Amino acid sequence: MSKENMTNSQNITLHVLGCRGSMPISGPAFTKYGGATSSYLYMTDKEAIIIDAGTGILNLPDLGDRRISVLISHSHIDHILGLPMFLGPLGAKELSIYGATHEQLTIRQQLDTYLKRPLWPVGLDVFAAHINYVDVKENAAPFQIGDVTVTAVPSNHPGGSTIYKLECQGTSVVYASDFEHEELPDDRKDIVAIEAATASAKDSASKDLVTQMMSSPLDALTAFSQNADLLLYDAQYTAEEYQKCKTFGHSTAEKANELRLAGKIKQTILVHHAPGHTDSFLDEMEKEIHDKYDCSSEEMHLAKEGEVINVK
Repeated sequence: MSKENMTNSQNITLHVLGCRGSMPISGPAFTKYGGATSSYLYMTDKEAIIIDAGTGILNLPDLGDRRISVLISHSHIDHILGLPMFLGPLGAKELSIYGATHEQLTIRQQLDTYLKRPLWPVGLDVFAAHINYVDVKENAAPFQIGDVTVTAVPSNHPGGSTIYKLECQGTSVVYASDFEHEELPDDRKDIVAIEAATASAKDSASKDLVTQMMSSPLDALTAFSQNADLLLYDAQYTAEEYQKCKTFGHSTAEKANELRLAGKIKQTILVHHAPGHTDSFLDEMEKEIHDKYDCSSEEMHLAKEGEVINVK
């Protein structure tokens, strides 16, 4: 069924709550693109799906009576730093937190590592919110959050991370932050998680995807993202910076452009901006992207905190 002919259509939007990588930043040089760390809201008429819980989660709009779900890509501190300040004001609301096992810890165990003394004064059990923790199986069958179908595959990132695809009403959004386009050395991979993702494979193609993700990451992500309406892609570094930061787990706009063309991606937004990249630096970076790759802002641009994208 075509998107145009679907009945009972919902409004689907992607809100950029925070798109800074590694560390939150503030000051007059960082107002246009924002200083809050990774958090995005995928919202339909019934669902509020928060992707990552960095400090950007504090910029959430009113969610009304929508069901609240949180997809955690991984528990590096910039992706979960806002979680306790989000949970407190929720009161006794119910929500689900989804995440894969990384470093041999379930998502609950990962969060417990951060939310306890001496790193935080209280643990998760103190919050009044009714939290349902859901263990995500990477590379397994998709799961449902209401009308939204979610597929999870392992990313190429030190210690492991998860790439998510959200599909609803014939549209697809892929979240691939914290992804490196070149193979990582074995000592920076989460070997146990990779083995689990291989074991979870539903067919030979899925098993091949895990193998490819670890050896030819960009090719694997291209296959996974094929024909996506919207791709959120990690472009923390310039091509020059990347040469000094290999194995740190991030990528470049150059590789984003290769992926969007090979994958026939409708719209790509570049995320996880480096803490030291000021507004003027990012403005120049975006201009160079448009000139060099002959693409429009509609086709590819740098994420800006507060922007809302209609998914269609």
